Amino acid sequence: MYDDDDNNSTIQRPEPLEHVGLESQRVVFADSPMDYLERILAFRWMEMMEKEDWCVLDQLLYSPPENNHGATQRDAEVAATVIQWLGTAVGYSFLHRCMNEAGFKIEPPR
Repeated sequence: MYDDDDNNSTIQRPEPLEHVGLESQRVVFADSPMDYLERILAFRWMEMMEKEDWCVLDQLLYSPPENNHGATQRDAEVAATVIQWLGTAVGYSFLHRCMNEAGFKIEPPR
């Protein structure tokens, strides 16, 4: 799925997408450990999406032959919002519970 050059050549790309969450202003002045986690997730997602012409979000949403385009701006905003949410107290709690259930251990910074 990730290295399918045939799919890459058939996708009609709109203008570059902004992979910024709906509450992005929250991460600008991060000052607590949870705020900092939210900021890191938001910025790393944005960097990851902007590195490639064929980003992870396009790969997740590409479904030929129904459409021949990648992610929309709305898709980019929703995905970035969810990624940023994982860094909030509620999102981290959700992630922590899921990781524990899967047998992983997450330890907060000391």
